[in-house]
Amino acid sequence: MKQNKNGFTLLEVLISIMLLSLVLMALYKSAEILRASNKNLFSHLERTSDTLKGSKTLYMDILQSDGNITINTDKKFHRLIIGNTQHSLYGLDKSKVTWIVYKENNTLIRVEGRKYNIPLKTEENVAVDVISENMELFKIYRGKKPENILVLLKVLGGEPQSFMVQNISLEKYQVKLVSPAMIGRQKKSHK
Repeated sequence: MKQNKNGFTLLEVLISIMLLSLVLMALYKSAEILRASNKNLFSHLERTSDTLKGSKTLYMDILQSDGNITINTDKKFHRLIIGNTQHSLYGLDKSKVTWIVYKENNTLIRVEGRKYNIPLKTEENVAVDVISENMELFKIYRGKKPENILVLLKVLGGEPQSFMVQNISLEKYQVKLVSPAMIGRQKKSHK
């Protein structure tokens, strides 16, 4: 009598279990790599999103200014003083806005108020917004035409960003590009 052999041998079952475990280990490892990659991407997008929001605010500050813009280039990071802009984050009809990089953690801050001087005094009523920390680059340049401004910024570990604001209104004010030597001469000549 012939026996029908319809089942698997013990060796075949062991080999299939071993192959299945190898496939599952590879899937687990790839899922772990994907999870780490998503976490890294999310943190990068979060940092980039904050910087892009700050870039948009800076763009609107410059675009809606009346041309009373001072660019101070005497330090590693430039300082931008917009004497009069209609772009206010706090509902002011016209405001003075200053963009500076604070020494601690190279923090880019935006100062908005009516009338104030840097360094700030305790009685001055201003709003200070932290835009981004760990700035590597914050430079502002005038174009060949004074109504054009180029902005370059880069956060540590991020991609550099640049944009140009064109056709800024210059009707009321002369454009000022100030260096520390010029400030000293101006103070002496007024005495």
